[in-house]
Amino acid sequence: MIRFKIKLLFLGALLQFSCGKKEKEQSTTIETERPNIIWLVAEDVSPRFSAYGDSLAYTPNLNKIFEKSIIFENAFTTAGVCAPSRSSIISGMYPTSIGTQHMRQKPSVIPMPGFPKYNAVPPPNVKAFPELLRAAGYWTASYKKLDYQFGEPFTIWDEVTEKPSWRHRTESQQKDPFFIYYTFEITHEINIWPDSTKNRFIEEFNLDRKRMAADVAERPYYDTLHKVTPDLVEVPPFLPDTEISRDHIARLYNNISRMDHQIGEIMKQLKEDGLLDNTIIFFMSDHGDCLPRSKRWIYDSGIKSPLTIYIPEKYLPEGVEQPARIEDLISYIDLAPTVLNMAGAEVPEWIQGKEIFNELYSTPREYIYAGRDRMDNRYDTRRAVRDNQYKYIYNYNPEQIYSQQITFLNQMPLMHQIWEMEKAGKLNRDQSYWLDKPKPKEELFDIQKDPFELNNLAEDEAYKPVLERMRTALKDWQNEYGDWEDTPETEQAEKMWPGGKQPLTANPVIKKDGDKIEISCPTEGASIAYKFNENENWKIYTAPVSVEDKKQIFVKSVRYGYKASDTITQVLEN
Repeated sequence: MIRFKIKLLFLGALLQFSCGKKEKEQSTTIETERPNIIWLVAEDVSPRFSAYGDSLAYTPNLNKIFEKSIIFENAFTTAGVCAPSRSSIISGMYPTSIGTQHMRQKPSVIPMPGFPKYNAVPPPNVKAFPELLRAAGYWTASYKKLDYQFGEPFTIWDEVTEKPSWRHRTESQQKDPFFIYYTFEITHEINIWPDSTKNRFIEEFNLDRKRMAADVAERPYYDTLHKVTPDLVEVPPFLPDTEISRDHIARLYNNISRMDHQIGEIMKQLKEDGLLDNTIIFFMSDHGDCLPRSKRWIYDSGIKSPLTIYIPEKYLPEGVEQPARIEDLISYIDLAPTVLNMAGAEVPEWIQGKEIFNELYSTPREYIYAGRDRMDNRYDTRRAVRDNQYKYIYNYNPEQIYSQQITFLNQMPLMHQIWEMEKAGKLNRDQSYWLDKPKPKEELFDIQKDPFELNNLAEDEAYKPVLERMRTALKDWQNEYGDWEDTPETEQAEKMWPGGKQPLTANPVIKKDGDKIEISCPTEGASIAYKFNENENWKIYTAPVSVEDKKQIFVKSVRYGYKASDTITQVLEN
């Protein structure tokens, strides 16, 4: 079993007994050399980076990271859109298994009357992995975008802000290792729109600019000396090669350059603070490209994503080389257990992912899986299974046309042009089949010969054995992990929020025994947190807490998907 090189120095735990009675349990002190871990997460971008042979975007800071990293050639998200994908990333669970599969289940930017508004309520044992890191002694922080589909439980993060930083730790937290989740919205779909489109959209839907992400409100700095112009880009064969297509793609590359400048600032601060030698750095995106027939789709254009990991030498597991390139299949549900393993924390049995540098190093994945369900204001249920050569897609709603009228997507000038060209008969088969044509029940693609997934082999007799094998793989996966695909969303919402009302987490119960406090919560699966001062961060409750010399304690609970309990304050009489 591969384990990270984490030095734990046990200094002592003493149990004192007098006359057969337990008098006092001193706190255990553990000094660690656990790694810091940061995630650099782009939005809405496929592997358009030098690590993957595409050097069009100017990314000097990322290139320095790539040069010494492990590059994963075949990493895939579980969905081609952010919120379901993000739920799987943070939980290590398939969205289709825990009921986070629809986009989105909370109120959206665009009004969607007639659709249920609710948080998913995952099984009671499911926790976001940063909460597990907090319980293991990590300080955690995140960019403010937290749409995990099961609400925003206060127990997950120590800090949520526009610009998270390890420098925000208090003096008492300076020795705590940290995990930080950076999100870069500059590469988001909305930022490949021209400014004129974005401004019109903001006015039409009466959006508050003050509440918008800084990168959306105004494009940040980038080096214009290296600007990508439309004539330099390649247009994928499923899109028309037009000035608008090229303009959108060029803007995507330039947004990547803007992101690289932001990443450079983070790397500069890591160097200034002497942290480069004890910080593991992930770079990834939340799913594939933000172009039409990419985002929201479960073709590779929508789910194949960059993933690179840099591990300082002192933490590199035995048998793992760096830099390196790995072609094995990786699913984004594998990220949570991998980080927990890196941190020396226990990986719960309920996590559906596998540790990259442990289980998957010895036994690579045979398949990855993905799903598509409701996209904003349109339903269309699909499931996909992929191995190293073939992709199989099962369409539950073949009567639905491939590309429905999704309000947010249709703000994009390129999408307007595509529909206009389709009506005028100006698109070829590869550019038009995914628009207003009904879908087959099944799709099968040879990825090695047909990387853009344009030639369906499902009815080709020569591929019948492959088709049957992939069908079986999909069914086996659904049977093993469960799938909400056959439950109408109104029923799903009713099961999770009966009567359309958000369930309330019960107030925690405090029991004092000498100088120890035990805390419980009647709500199954609730996370419990406590603190001794109103101005402190919440601490995750995992075991009885010593309250010697403490004057009061504050406790609070939350079950994922539920409303949090009241904060209970108890004066302590010692």
